[in-house]
Order: sequence, then C-alpha cells, then structure tokens
Amino acid sequence: MHKLNKWWFIALVWCIAIAVATRQPSLTGQSTESFFQFIVFIDPEIVNYFFRKGVHITSFGLLAIFFFMALDSLRRRKYRYYLAWGLATIYGALDEYHQAFLPERTASLFDVLINSLGACLALMIFHLFYVSLIEKRRRMLHWRKLEEKK
Repeated sequence: MHKLNKWWFIALVWCIAIAVATRQPSLTGQSTESFFQFIVFIDPEIVNYFFRKGVHITSFGLLAIFFFMALDSLRRRKYRYYLAWGLATIYGALDEYHQAFLPERTASLFDVLINSLGACLALMIFHLFYVSLIEKRRRMLHWRKLEEKK
C-alpha cells in the first residue's frame, strides 16, 4: 500500500480553507474595504481592490506549490509544474463557480485569471529557489567527493 503524501493532505486542507473563506460574508469586497478607511492619501476602494487581488495571487500560489510538492512521484519536473499549475487553476475556476451561488459574492472570469497567474508566478519563484537548492547540493556533493579522493 502506498504511503499518502503529506502534501496532498496539506493541499486538501488549503482547498477547504479557501472554500470556507469564500463563504464568509466578512471577507467580501465591501466588508474588507472598511479595513482601509484609515488611509487618507489613497482611495480605500483602490487599496482594497489590490489587497483582494493580492490575496487571490497568494492563496492560489501557495496551492500550486502544495500541489507541486504532492506530485513528487512524477519524475519529470516539467510535468509537475504544469500539472500543479493546472490543478490550482481548475480549483480557482471551481471556487469562482461556487461563488456564483452565494448571495453576497459574484463569480468573475478575471479572478480565475488572477488565480491562475498567482499559481504560475509562485511556481516560477519556487522554481528559482528549488533549482538553486538542487545545484547547491550537487556542488556540495561534488566537493565532498573531491575531498574524499585526496
């Protein structure tokens, strides 16, 4: 029997957290705008808009990374990136579809694109760190082997 990858569990919990947050009336655009009323030099509506889009980017970026880590059984890293991005994008679309049935929410194709962009950006940033970490380990192993030969 295969051992369940902990990253699938983390991704599932994150999906549930997104779904629960979607249902919270206190997290709608009109409600969160009141958080920014103290800003006097910029319109709070503008700050709220960018804040909410930033939450989309961050939430679905993390989800994509969790999916990437869960897909460690795929040997070709390139496919892991594409599949992680696709899964996060599909879940983003499902979340927006879900919002269409909530009275205080609206579904938006633009938000699906923002979710997808967040997943893609997060995976690109993750890739930079992931590849540099692999290269660092490879160099360390190389130096250890050279030291052992001496």
